[in-house]
Amino acid sequence: MYPSFCIVRVALRRWVLSKKDKKKLFNEITRLYPRLNLSRDLNIEIVIEDEIQLYLFNSIPAFIELYYSDKRLLVPHLKYLLKTEFRRWLPVLVVDEGAVKPISRGADLMRPGIIRIEGTFKAGDIVAVVEPSRGLPLAIHLAQYDSEEIIAMEKGRVSKSLHHLGDKYWKLVESL
Repeated sequence: MYPSFCIVRVALRRWVLSKKDKKKLFNEITRLYPRLNLSRDLNIEIVIEDEIQLYLFNSIPAFIELYYSDKRLLVPHLKYLLKTEFRRWLPVLVVDEGAVKPISRGADLMRPGIIRIEGTFKAGDIVAVVEPSRGLPLAIHLAQYDSEEIIAMEKGRVSKSLHHLGDKYWKLVESL
């Protein structure tokens, strides 16, 4: 006897972007991350599995296409941050040791967990959350407040988790 529901898994699809789509993606990433210096010579592929869309730059997972509150976001993949000097182009929230485990498991960030803010940003911007000892990225978050407002806060949720270590975007890359 079979269960009354069935989980259907869509096969992994992967292809190189056309010149037109590559130009469109470059323009969007440049608008979202103006301090990111991208080479026009990149080989850009798109990987699609189920509802996940991932862009690879020279075979390195670079950006995830997400929708949050009906808004399309291009979120940097943690593996891309490990390969680039992300602090030059992405604002950073450094968290204390007590916040490392919850953040790396997908928790939103609360104000008491922040040690330092590097860079300025507005509410709705993408930020990297890093651990304090080596500065390794733990998660990518969506800021809920401007950086100046967060500095003045004593408590409350300051950012929403979009991508973290071990999530479905991380696991997809491991299967490539």
